[in-house]
Amino acid sequence: MSATKARTTGRTHAGRTVEERLDRLESEREIHALVHRYAELCDAAYDPDGLADLFTEDATWSSRTRDGSVDFGRYEGREAIRAFFAGASKDLGPMTLHYLLEPRIELADDGVSAAGVCYLLAILDQRPAASAPGSSDRERVLLGGVYAHRFRRVAGRWLISGSACDLSLEEPLRSAPSPTL
Repeated sequence: MSATKARTTGRTHAGRTVEERLDRLESEREIHALVHRYAELCDAAYDPDGLADLFTEDATWSSRTRDGSVDFGRYEGREAIRAFFAGASKDLGPMTLHYLLEPRIELADDGVSAAGVCYLLAILDQRPAASAPGSSDRERVLLGGVYAHRFRRVAGRWLISGSACDLSLEEPLRSAPSPTL
């Protein structure tokens, strides 16, 4: 299509109008902000209300290693996700740092759904497996993995409709000796 014809029809690459292309760019930015807000709220003592507000009513959330040696569970529905995060700080934290690399987002042609993948590196304090539930004992660990997300636009707002973290790394962090001067 010539540049002149594109200007007169309002159509551009892949048959999308400028408005459609702008909506796609804005959607990607909103989804990136959503993913990073999720990490911020995890690091804010797993704020259950704030986190639940990022999910659709019928969302799912899970996080585990393939062999099941680390399994934070699978939760279905916004209220189940809220309840999980409300109890998360009993065994996780107080220190947590979630580093999420910029997600790769694929927007569906329907304009209301998308999928994304991003890498996770988290440093957090967790209750050692040998300690009783509710214990204040903590060990610092490094977690690494890959998030697979699904997103849906609801009433003009992008939300997480599915979040599955495939954890591939859990290692204790040991204090490094101070350098000698």
